[in-house]
Amino acid sequence: MNKAGAASEGAIQPIGFLVALAPDWRVSRVSANIDEHLGRSPADLLGQSIASLFADEAVHSLRNRLALLRSPESVERLFSVALTGGERVYDIALHMSGSTVVIEAEPSSDHRHEHDSMGTIRGMVAQLASIDSLPAFFTAAARQVRALTGFDRVLIQPIGERDPVGEAVRNGARSLAGGSMPISPTPGRSVLTMIADTSAAPVAIIAPANAGRSRLDLSHSMLVALPPEEQSSLGEAAIGAAIKVPLTVAGRPWGEIICTHHAPCCPSFERRHAIEWFALMLGMQIQIRELKARLDSA
Repeated sequence: MNKAGAASEGAIQPIGFLVALAPDWRVSRVSANIDEHLGRSPADLLGQSIASLFADEAVHSLRNRLALLRSPESVERLFSVALTGGERVYDIALHMSGSTVVIEAEPSSDHRHEHDSMGTIRGMVAQLASIDSLPAFFTAAARQVRALTGFDRVLIQPIGERDPVGEAVRNGARSLAGGSMPISPTPGRSVLTMIADTSAAPVAIIAPANAGRSRLDLSHSMLVALPPEEQSSLGEAAIGAAIKVPLTVAGRPWGEIICTHHAPCCPSFERRHAIEWFALMLGMQIQIRELKARLDSA
């Protein structure tokens, strides 16, 4: 319980902040670091209308994007939004948790210097489509993700398998294939998980003291912090940053792309979005190869 008479509930990483809205668009929860970004304390914001927090244009953009959510698992994204109408802009992930609107924001990178993400993905997928050998296909996919992230190691790990089907490792970095995997699978999670700094202290999410037993579901949060024991395991394995991306084939969970790095590392919001697009395209390529293998064996 903090000085404002509010309770901590879950945690996010300190690379951004979180605001949760009740169905009437009043603030029901905020991350404890909100004052660092918006200059107002959690106690000042809980129960306030979103109109008192963000500029009218930003609220309009959020409402319009919310209408595009296709399912409870969907996450919409906005780039370079001036939330308070000033010069400071944020990249935003927006999703629903039951009837609660969850807004996660982090300071925007300079998108003028980002590569054409979709053009990059198209080139990567075209290269994969030209590879006949399945082991070479997965190895190439892992190498492409490593180039996209800049991380030391990338594994493509099917569900239920001990060994990865594809791996790419920076020269001099230790392979994790066949060894103890410090990152456990995340069943049911449909969005990318990134831990930018395994040594960073998580930021608590503050809820009103009268919130009762209802807790904010962070299953689709982009900023969610790892459980302390898992974050500690990563640090003990000399991993400074990690990314997990679910792979889905024909609507079913197939596996994950797992990336690790020796030091803290935070690819831009836009780059992470590109990684998710690549995972989607990779799942389609795997499906095509599975269908072809069945046809060939018929």
